Amino acid sequence: MAPRSATANNRKRPDRPSLGEKIYARFKDDIFACVFAPGESCTESQLAEFYGVSKAPIRWALAAVSREGLVTARPRKGYTVAPVTIESVDDVFGVRLIIEPAAARLAAGHADIELLKALQAKVSKGCTVGDRRSERRWVEANNAFHIEITRAAGNDRLTRIATAVLEESQRITHILISVFDRVRSMGQDHRDLIDALARADGDRAERVAREHLEHSRRIVMDALMGSAAVLRANIGERSATAS
Repeated sequence: MAPRSATANNRKRPDRPSLGEKIYARFKDDIFACVFAPGESCTESQLAEFYGVSKAPIRWALAAVSREGLVTARPRKGYTVAPVTIESVDDVFGVRLIIEPAAARLAAGHADIELLKALQAKVSKGCTVGDRRSERRWVEANNAFHIEITRAAGNDRLTRIATAVLEESQRITHILISVFDRVRSMGQDHRDLIDALARADGDRAERVAREHLEHSRRIVMDALMGSAAVLRANIGERSATAS
């Protein structure tokens, strides 16, 4: 038998994610999309049934999301999805206010304006409240709009940080769709930002991005403090005993 060629010997199979990694990605995405609501309890058996797999990949996925702080193990009781607190929301917006206005300034004159207009058109269409697929598409379009601006800034590290923060904020955005009329009012902010970027006006782009985030934070905080729908989703301030 002829020996295998060096090329054949050195050929490697492409890396493929394990079943545990696939379930981890799906579970994490479902947490961010509030398929599993903040504060909701779940067990290995329930998750295995939900995803149609054995408990082994579920354990792998739970260990991974636990390390990221998205669920907390409760001895003999299963797991609890991490709540969304006033403090965590304020932290997320604090980071975004540092990153995104600076990115908008750098992106001025370099952004793909037609792509931003297309993304904004998707955001402007809104979503069907209560339809998880429709809500998810809206959140994805909104996040893509903001990520595209950071990408245009030309700093890959900045884009990775912004993407991670926006991913973390998806739960907030999904829940706030319950007050969608107020969220829709932010569309003008996006249009003003696109205009500033197209005119290569870095000062204005930075200012509009900051004002947009401050507007968003006010809507979020108002909803967290006063919306019955949000309170039913187990969102609230950290209790005094946990401080």
